[in-house]
Amino acid sequence: MADKPADPMIRFGGEWVPAHEVWEKMETATVVVATIDHFNEHFPDLSTKETRDVVPLVQQRLKQIELRMPPRDGGLPDLGPLANELLDEHSPEGALAAMRERHGVQLELQHLIQLAGQAYVGALTREATEFEANRVLPEQTAELWNDSGRPAPGGGLWTAAKVNRLLHSKA
Repeated sequence: MADKPADPMIRFGGEWVPAHEVWEKMETATVVVATIDHFNEHFPDLSTKETRDVVPLVQQRLKQIELRMPPRDGGLPDLGPLANELLDEHSPEGALAAMRERHGVQLELQHLIQLAGQAYVGALTREATEFEANRVLPEQTAELWNDSGRPAPGGGLWTAAKVNRLLHSKA
């Protein structure tokens, strides 16, 4: 009887936790921190010293989260860094295509998101910024992303408000 392959793990709060358990919590925390940062910046009279101090700390901690992939049979490359690198240059769909074409690795979007985490959010932010520069409304961006099956950070469908949070966050 073959051993079950180990789950992808993420270092979260100093401990290694299965990636599927951390992803949703990390995305929710990212959205909450971006929203608080937005309010701190745009409504300084309503912010407190505590929120101004904690936001950069939490943003830094979220960036320090690491992914550990179990060893792969068949000489596959370490996919986490590859996913991050490809998402720095491509849309999520473009990154999936590049993984397939250049490395012979077939992944689903959900798996790419688990591998890349913040790089996925970065790719979305970059694309939303491009859309905004070309006068594509956040409502239209949300509709496009929902139609293409891209999950929104924190879960659920894309809305104009979620696109606006991406555009106005300092990820």
